[in-house]
Amino acid sequence: MVEQACRELARLHVDRRETLVAIGGGALTDAAGFIAASYLRGVPIVQVPTTLVGQIDAALGGKTAVDLPEGKNLVGAFHQPVAFVADVSLLATLPPRQLRAALGEAVKMGVLGDERLLELIEEDGEAMARGDRQTFESGSLAEVVERCAWAKVEVVSADERESGPRMTLNLGHTIGHGIEAAAGYSKILHGEAVAYGLRGAFAIARALDITTPERAARVNALLDRLGLGIAPPAVSMESVAEHMATDKKHALGRLSWVLPTATGVIVRADVPADAVAAGIAAALRLAPVTTTAEVPVRP
Repeated sequence: MVEQACRELARLHVDRRETLVAIGGGALTDAAGFIAASYLRGVPIVQVPTTLVGQIDAALGGKTAVDLPEGKNLVGAFHQPVAFVADVSLLATLPPRQLRAALGEAVKMGVLGDERLLELIEEDGEAMARGDRQTFESGSLAEVVERCAWAKVEVVSADERESGPRMTLNLGHTIGHGIEAAAGYSKILHGEAVAYGLRGAFAIARALDITTPERAARVNALLDRLGLGIAPPAVSMESVAEHMATDKKHALGRLSWVLPTATGVIVRADVPADAVAAGIAAALRLAPVTTTAEVPVRP
């Protein structure tokens, strides 16, 4: 699709002064952003996400990319939109599964340190997941979008290219991306994968005594109520670990982990294999394991 779109832009003689407008979900805005970053070495783009996950995360921040069979978002560029338009009324057309899945990303943003956001999802999250009209009329869904969007804008403004603080936005994504890739990007929605990854991150944090039992129980209970990360995904530990080996967060042969604390997160690159195995097992809703599962790293 990227090649087809670029050839169409060439056929239309689009120049660098013309602006692309991307209207759609996260996969579309990601691909359109990559096209805008690449075509003529960069043209302006306006992002108009029409899904909840797009409005709270995917279309924000200037990360543009496409997936490969070997891993998620491995080909991409940083390219900020000239404008971002989030029309919450568009979300009323979404099926419940799309709304529910996106709340996985919203819970992640709450765990990063927004207690009001967590409370809001605890209060109205189940209604939001159903697409209940009351959540539109009361403004609670709009508040979720606004709190998530502005939090991400603040992080990205401080660290556009993920050299430091922006890495915290990857909470739940290391195992989550591994699950998405193992499932072939077709059976599990991104927000659903993040919810599985959050469960895994909390399991690792508990194994390392980084977070408290109360914090882990609260977030896992919230995911339970939202119906996220409950049924074991049809992927193996080995497949998830293999795909994690291509994760972009590898540096010098080590994988950086964003792990929850009692009030926020920390980044660690010294997570032992047995804790990683416990995290993958928890994400896949498997029984506790006693053996270690090494995560392979490419030479």
